[in-house]
Amino acid sequence: MSHGEGEEIVLVNPRVNKYSKKTVLFNEGCLSFPGIYADVKRPESVKIDARDINGARFTVNLSGLPARVFQHEFDHLEGILFFDRMTEEVLDSIREGLQALEKKYEDKTGFPSPERIETRRSKKVAAGFGKL
Repeated sequence: MSHGEGEEIVLVNPRVNKYSKKTVLFNEGCLSFPGIYADVKRPESVKIDARDINGARFTVNLSGLPARVFQHEFDHLEGILFFDRMTEEVLDSIREGLQALEKKYEDKTGFPSPERIETRRSKKVAAGFGKL
């Protein structure tokens, strides 16, 4: 199945069939963490098996920015956030900003942040998340 530049596609129950071996470092952000941007290394391309809105199976190959966007959003489905993919050095560079967002949440809601950046990584490793 071929898709044109800028065309939206619906991927129902996507499964990554193959990640390229070549990776690309890119400055990434996330709408869940406004104002936070940092370098994340991801495969340059992905091959995805999915179903369309009618249930028909199809395969799509994505590369460049569409591949990056897919991987970022697919990670959300897997419970992975973009800073889970950062090196410790890169994470350290945004830690203060993430902690400021935690505080803003707590000040605005009156509730403690449901998760802290300081403990997230160790929890994920302990749960068998694997390669970060």
